[in-house]
Amino acid sequence: MTSPAPLAPAPLAPASALGGGLILGSARCGSTLVSEILKRHPAILSVSELFSTVGPHAFRPDRPSGAAFWRHLSRPSRALSRTGNPQVAPREFLYGRVPDPAHDPFLCPPILAITLPHLFADPDAVFATLARDVPTWPRRSLAAQYLSLFDRLAADLGGRRVWVERSGGSLVASGTLLRMFPAARPVLLTRSGPDTALSMRDYPATRLAIWMWRRLAPLGIDLLSPRHHYGRGAIWPLIAAAGGVAGLGPILSARPTLADCGAFWSELTRKGLGPLAGHAPLILSYESLCRAPQDEIRRLGLYLADEAPEAWVEACAALPQVRPTRLAALDPADRREVELACAPGEAALAAWTQGRSLP
Repeated sequence: MTSPAPLAPAPLAPASALGGGLILGSARCGSTLVSEILKRHPAILSVSELFSTVGPHAFRPDRPSGAAFWRHLSRPSRALSRTGNPQVAPREFLYGRVPDPAHDPFLCPPILAITLPHLFADPDAVFATLARDVPTWPRRSLAAQYLSLFDRLAADLGGRRVWVERSGGSLVASGTLLRMFPAARPVLLTRSGPDTALSMRDYPATRLAIWMWRRLAPLGIDLLSPRHHYGRGAIWPLIAAAGGVAGLGPILSARPTLADCGAFWSELTRKGLGPLAGHAPLILSYESLCRAPQDEIRRLGLYLADEAPEAWVEACAALPQVRPTRLAALDPADRREVELACAPGEAALAAWTQGRSLP
């Protein structure tokens, strides 16, 4: 695989009082579990699904004003509402569990969908204070805006000195994220390709992503492009706006083929690993986390925050649950189909973790 030409350096963010971390994964690889573990660490600000819910505006423009930055965090998106709401994603969409919500759970601000309810008992109150203050922030690099937001959330919680952002599918944006936040400690979260692909097949947001990846490619639009991936390329706000008024129901309700699910996972993995060249992320496998939770949780805390309190390790060790592989429920032909489709991604991941160049 040929590496893409180097991108121009992103504007560096100013120094923050916080350390930082990035959980990089393919989606449906156990990252929600990792967010729950990190949320309980006394020194970590667990920023869950912020970049994914901001969606087409997550990594652009390069220098927004405070008002523009807040608009992208707070303006309800019809496209988001169709893939994340209390009906289609009841476990992941946390705002749907908020009692007496101030906003419509079926059309709520992106930062309220998951990020604020994950951190605060009263996310609406935090949202109201941010709505008052963030629009007054000066124009500066997008990374600086995000870091100021993390500083603010950490101050509201108290005692948090390291932010860690976790968004499903963030591996595709690994190059963008590592340039925006060069001091952040990256974690590469892995899971068996076939099991991940089977989980993708059953989740509305990844069904839509697979559909877009296949249908837009003939038009020269690559959802997984290291340069112009979703959230970075200028075309994505236009496509998201069109999706907000189009009928997405049939797409969200239809299962992609096993071959498409596996091929999507493979392509995302191969392209996402490329920008990690020259970096040394902590490699955390979902299977190891479930098999030996105390050891892996301790290793994760030490890497991200330089500490892993035993009380935290013991409290979180019960969260991972060993589950049988989904492959066991497939007939032999379907199993072979998904395994063959995932083979290029599995090979790329194995080669990368062994320190060899990508095939």
